[in-house]
Amino acid sequence: MKINELLYKTPEMTENKLLEIMDSHLKWIKKDLKSRIIDLHKGSSKPFDFSQSLLDEYDLIQDKKSNLTKGQRDQVIGFVGLCMFEMTKGNE
Repeated sequence: MKINELLYKTPEMTENKLLEIMDSHLKWIKKDLKSRIIDLHKGSSKPFDFSQSLLDEYDLIQDKKSNLTKGQRDQVIGFVGLCMFEMTKGNE
């Protein structure tokens, strides 16, 4: 399920709140994954936002269009899922 679909089904959650939680936990992301996400998403015309790029990559994974390795995809899904869990529990 894509991020926008998840957020739509849970009105107490917002993408901005999720991005804030993700920003506070970016130290959990491995350097090789950070480098790969930056390589894949930095070329856009809008200012680069790493957390937003993780959400974009999450949606690509759901669509089976991601260019990450299986391990990297698992890291993205786990990280976004953990941050969503924290948001629903109110432990941000």
